[in-house]
Amino acid sequence: MAGMRLEQPGWEALIEPFAAPFLIPGGAPDFQVACVFAFVWLLVGTAVWGMLAGFRAHGREKPFAIGSVPAALLSGTRKVLVTSLTLALLIFLFVAGRIPGWRLVVDDPDLIVADLHCHTTKSHDAVVSLKTNLEWHAACGYNLVALTEHDQLFAHEDSSTADSSFERLPAFLSGVEAHTGLRAMLLGICRDPHIPFERQSADEWPDRTAWFSKKIHEDCGGAVIALTLKRLAAGDIARLADDGVDGFEIVNSGHPEMRPDLRREVLETCRSRGLPLVATTDWHGWTGLAKTWTVIKEPGASGLSRSQRADLVIRKLREHDSKDIIPVVAGHMGDPSLVRAIFSPVAETIRYAGELSVARIISWWIWVCGLFALWVFFESRGLPAGGIMLASLVGFTGLGLIVSGFSLIKEGTGSGAPYPIHIGLIAAAVGAAASGCATFKGYRMYRTHKSR
Repeated sequence: MAGMRLEQPGWEALIEPFAAPFLIPGGAPDFQVACVFAFVWLLVGTAVWGMLAGFRAHGREKPFAIGSVPAALLSGTRKVLVTSLTLALLIFLFVAGRIPGWRLVVDDPDLIVADLHCHTTKSHDAVVSLKTNLEWHAACGYNLVALTEHDQLFAHEDSSTADSSFERLPAFLSGVEAHTGLRAMLLGICRDPHIPFERQSADEWPDRTAWFSKKIHEDCGGAVIALTLKRLAAGDIARLADDGVDGFEIVNSGHPEMRPDLRREVLETCRSRGLPLVATTDWHGWTGLAKTWTVIKEPGASGLSRSQRADLVIRKLREHDSKDIIPVVAGHMGDPSLVRAIFSPVAETIRYAGELSVARIISWWIWVCGLFALWVFFESRGLPAGGIMLASLVGFTGLGLIVSGFSLIKEGTGSGAPYPIHIGLIAAAVGAAASGCATFKGYRMYRTHKSR
């Protein structure tokens, strides 16, 4: 879009090759589908490579002799297991460690860049505190955030008034994400979070969409946004609009798998009724990759105070000012074609290569040449280059998980939430085990080399 661009942190170029395995599937229309197929391709390729290596190692004179088959299968199985565990470690680090992603930069200072759906540790399944949440949003280009906690409104203002550092962070609104029926889930965004909600499962709620909308509008002076998840059926979109919903998520980064028929129904309903569309992150603290922003246009918005900007966004949503509310997405999101999904490692790698900046290309060259030089150095001295590099990768990944684990424990301790503490303990324990295994493997390779 004109007047907007995506940027990445300058220092991220230094680790570009290590972030690439996550940025490549992360830019796919449906990153979950891309990750599944990439994982399958990797395991199949590793198994084939391992078996061929086993045939060569155990049957050089008769490479495909019967006796070499069990050894080849064992070699392939071992390589698949090692690859799977290493990949699982890397994914865990990416999810828990928040590898840096994209930042939306807008040229017009009067544009409000908002995320209208995210969570803190006040939600049972989130792992970041209020301050960490806002710091991440600031790094991704947002200047207004709606904190939509699960099934209960919270007065987040109480935890920020005593800390002057919040002044440099995005403004924020209180909110709630609630089941209002067997299929419907709504976001209530407001300035006055004093309406009581008790946590209940979807089966316990009657169809209370109209009641919820009225409560948010009249009691809280807020606005209501509907989540467009796969569980919605034909006709639900129009019914939600009749019940007082002010807008719809057209993109949710946490749940990108929106059905084509549902997407069409949302677009047609919003177009015919003048309802706005928003693009949200649904961020719970996992990963650092932002792909969605909602941009609100208002002349003179740069001169407004934080609270005035928050009130402006609510008013725009309540007045259904769809022409001034623009959902912005990095790349294409939605159902990918079957061919693109199956060959996602190739398709997304080509897309990723076309997005590389000069600095990131230079980083690739430096790392590839450096690792190749190390490989030649190790091989020239009779050392197993592949084993050393794999052990180093596992060791550094383990250290990263230890650091990420202690960071999560700190988040949970500071906010009094047990969930991030539990996840942090798991991350730290897995990281310690990985680092220990890598150290032991390195020691064994060293002893083997010295004994020769």
